[in-house]
Amino acid sequence: MNCPNSRRKGFTLVELLVVIIIIGILAGITFTGASYVFTVQEEKKARGEIEALQMALEQFKNEFGRYPETANADEYDRSSLLFRSLSGFADEFGEPLKEERNRNFLPADTFALGELDGSEVVGYSVESSVLIGDKEFDEEVFIVDPWKVPYQYQYPRADGHNGYLLFSKGPDGDSSSFTSELTDTPTQADIDKDNIPPSEPGKW
Repeated sequence: MNCPNSRRKGFTLVELLVVIIIIGILAGITFTGASYVFTVQEEKKARGEIEALQMALEQFKNEFGRYPETANADEYDRSSLLFRSLSGFADEFGEPLKEERNRNFLPADTFALGELDGSEVVGYSVESSVLIGDKEFDEEVFIVDPWKVPYQYQYPRADGHNGYLLFSKGPDGDSSSFTSELTDTPTQADIDKDNIPPSEPGKW
């Protein structure tokens, strides 16, 4: 005879499904929250690195009288020139130094470096003996942002604005590009809304 007060043991299929759904929802909330925090941290890091690069560029200008010039180089060559000039391997015109290496304007171990492997940017490590010595360095290496995309640098600016262009393309790794002088402020594209700083490259 069944006892009316006897307790059920185990879970029904419906109860198990409810538990699984709740666990999935909680996991999704946790992942979304962690992803947001991680993105905020990366954006903060990019802003800090840009500030450090700006300081290095001013120090370079104080010593050489001008910022490193990029002429008509593409974005990878411009980023490589930025690294080589601020690291003391190239002069203000991007030419390799014929004598001993100049002053290094970059804080030690502050930036991640990358190089092109086909069409993909991969990490790159410079030997400490190269960074602290007077050795010649002509590798196509550039400073990359937290999303492994080269920081964008240009001087003089192709859009006609004064000063240099320096920014990160942000999490989406994409941005507008202006190759001729602007007569007015362009409309900011969606791909530029996550740029760091968000005012570049169009001075919005």
